[in-house]
Amino acid sequence: MAGTSPVRRGKAVNTETGELVQMAFFEDETIQRSRVRYDWTPNPGRHVNVPKALLAKLYSKDSGLTPKDRDLFFFYLAHSPDGAQPLRLTYKEIGESLGGRPATISTILGKLHACGLLLIAEEVGRMKFYRVNPRAGYDGPAASQVEATKSARLPEVPAPAVPALTKKEAS
Repeated sequence: MAGTSPVRRGKAVNTETGELVQMAFFEDETIQRSRVRYDWTPNPGRHVNVPKALLAKLYSKDSGLTPKDRDLFFFYLAHSPDGAQPLRLTYKEIGESLGGRPATISTILGKLHACGLLLIAEEVGRMKFYRVNPRAGYDGPAASQVEATKSARLPEVPAPAVPALTKKEAS
């Protein structure tokens, strides 16, 4: 075989004496960490762990979610930074990418938050920055996901009913 394996470095047998040589597994951790974990050609890179049962619920007729709702959830899955960090994009920036108005994006984000797919990570003034619920999808090491899910609530699909806002009548 040409090239070196990421697991085995060097030869397994000394060709001069015929004796077995101790193989070193993952001897250089810095090289291992800098490598891409999977090569999903033609789009190599990181991947996100998403529960298949949750995806089936998202696409069921009684989920209460529209295709735009799912598009925004998958936008968050694709664009969120590693771990439990929030996506720091304004509603206008998200709307420009997906083709929607900031008010519509805000409404959909509220809906995704109500069903637990997204969690509020930060609030700056009236702006809320959401992160993907680690129980709905996680980008990072398994040990970090275990820690992140300890404080995360379970997603609910279909979303619980949100009380309707009532307008005040003019006096």
